[in-house]
Amino acid sequence: MFDNRHNTSHSFSKLPLPSTLLLRLLYCSFLSSLRRGSLLSTAIFVYALTSPVNGYAGGALYSRLGGRAWIRHCLLSACLVPVLVCATALVVNFIAMYYHASRAIPFGTMVAVACICLFIILPLTLVGAVLGRNLSGQQDNPCRVNAVPRPIPEKKWFMEPLVIILLGGILPFGSIFIEMYFIFTSFWAYKIYYVYGFMLLVFLILMIVTVCVTIVCTYFLLNAEDYRWQWTSFLAAYSTSFYVYMYSFYYFFFKTKMYGLFQ
Repeated sequence: MFDNRHNTSHSFSKLPLPSTLLLRLLYCSFLSSLRRGSLLSTAIFVYALTSPVNGYAGGALYSRLGGRAWIRHCLLSACLVPVLVCATALVVNFIAMYYHASRAIPFGTMVAVACICLFIILPLTLVGAVLGRNLSGQQDNPCRVNAVPRPIPEKKWFMEPLVIILLGGILPFGSIFIEMYFIFTSFWAYKIYYVYGFMLLVFLILMIVTVCVTIVCTYFLLNAEDYRWQWTSFLAAYSTSFYVYMYSFYYFFFKTKMYGLFQ
């Protein structure tokens, strides 16, 4: 039986592919610091181009797990990330306009991005979801699955999903901690960051460590007879972003002399 609480996790399940392509694009384009506008435009184009792949992966996984509301899932899959990114950019844009900064995004650009989301990303995601649901949506479980959820036995405190999620992000964050220091130093000290080859290597190490940690966390959870692995496997990997976010707060307030909402 499908649990609707996992709908959002399936919407996020295909993000690594476009994220990896965008980061590889950043690695190639950052070699020229004079092409930032074209880089942003190309990043939006790449995300729109990978929308069918995103819809295919999410639709196939959602269908294999017994999901029924696939249209709602497709809409959520197509709109969730663009809405979050556009909302964040809109808030930053209002702050930039308040400070009369030159980095404020023109209104026409925001309308163009909204049109791309509505008329390109949404239809392509819908096409990919339909193909994934029809071609790869059949359940291929190696054993019989009980439709009635079993009671979860009591387990030790460190086997709880929340504890596994918080512990799962420590090791991946440790693999990028030193590189994050140099990136923040270059970013907030207005210096040029030029060791992109090493950054790509660190990113590959981060992916490998994250995959291994996620597999181990999911194994421990299933070994404890807890079938709630969907959100746990997702958040155990993405909890690394929480530690990066907290480290950025620490670096900004204790390692720099900056203040205010906009620099």
